[in-house]
Amino acid sequence: MISGRFGDIGELFFDIEVITAEGEILPVEVLLDTGFTTGWLAMDTQDIETLGWPLIEPKQVMQTARGDEFFAIYGGQVILDGQVFTVPVVAGIAMPENLLGLQWLQTRRLVVDFTSGLLTLGASRND
Repeated sequence: MISGRFGDIGELFFDIEVITAEGEILPVEVLLDTGFTTGWLAMDTQDIETLGWPLIEPKQVMQTARGDEFFAIYGGQVILDGQVFTVPVVAGIAMPENLLGLQWLQTRRLVVDFTSGLLTLGASRND
């Protein structure tokens, strides 16, 4: 289970790790984006290219708040709650935050308790 923190306006932030193509492990802060329903992780294109992750799909159409847009998809490795996962990573230009998508909630349990300041993401009871 990993603990997160609440942002100034109630955002849900977590610290995960990414593995570069060379095997280096780097810490990354991510924002759990409840509107990012079809993906696992989204990062700025420049950051992804620095990590050396392979390009899987150069132009995949995805629905956004602004309508349909094209995004490149890379294959990335992340460490979440001590486990290594290989996931598709959506690349965006000038993304202000790294985004953790809701796909994680299919296998992870999210606990959000604003009143007690508790924010955790961990293995579901079935794992």
